[in-house]
Amino acid sequence: MRLVAGFRAALGFLTRVPVGRIDAADMSLTRAGGYFPLVGAVVAAVATGVWWLGTSTAGPAAGAVLSVLAAVVVTGAIHEDGLADTADGLWGGADRDRRLQIMRDSRVGTYGVVAIAGDLAIRTAVLMPFGSGDLADATRILVAGHVLGRAAPLVLAAVLPPARTDGQGSRLGRPGAGGTALATVTVALAAVACAGWWAPVLVGAAAVPVLGLAVAARRRVGGATGDILGAGVALTNLTVAAVAAALIREGLV
Repeated sequence: MRLVAGFRAALGFLTRVPVGRIDAADMSLTRAGGYFPLVGAVVAAVATGVWWLGTSTAGPAAGAVLSVLAAVVVTGAIHEDGLADTADGLWGGADRDRRLQIMRDSRVGTYGVVAIAGDLAIRTAVLMPFGSGDLADATRILVAGHVLGRAAPLVLAAVLPPARTDGQGSRLGRPGAGGTALATVTVALAAVACAGWWAPVLVGAAAVPVLGLAVAARRRVGGATGDILGAGVALTNLTVAAVAAALIREGLV
């Protein structure tokens, strides 16, 4: 029952999927963190189903657009919101306090608009070359991106201190041994299933945006915020999906 409660808490936090009432004791993000990559698999399943339906009925372009939008809708745009606020905050403020203030502002600035537009456009472009007969290929791209992307907040929370004592960034700490093992196994299985012997390439691709974001966050605001954790998901998802698509196009997987 504890396993189910942890997964429900993670699913309820990261998506708009109705999970019913969750007891306060099971609401800990640290406890639920190990299930984040599994939630990525759920999001990938939704995105894949919508991609297949859209591609089969309206063509590859419509399928790609609808798939990306489905992932945004099912997650309530939580990661896109984090990406926009992170772009505005890290590059739009003169000092640490001002950057954190900008990141808390619900309004989206120029950097944020460009970040969201670029993210959605590239994710769509990655899927667009694949038609309805490429279900296995599209599935691998979406599963790799969404599963490995949801591991990014766990790494960022482990290597960065909270930038402030309140907010979502302070709620996610290092998962225990069980949560860490679950997340690691989920990521490893997804990488192997999607890329075979090239699985380390996907893991390495995931490490690039996480490392870059960690360095930028530490220098600009002194640690992690909820927005930065969300940006980690978005950037890692995008990078891994693009690399997976490249491996497929080259006939390597």
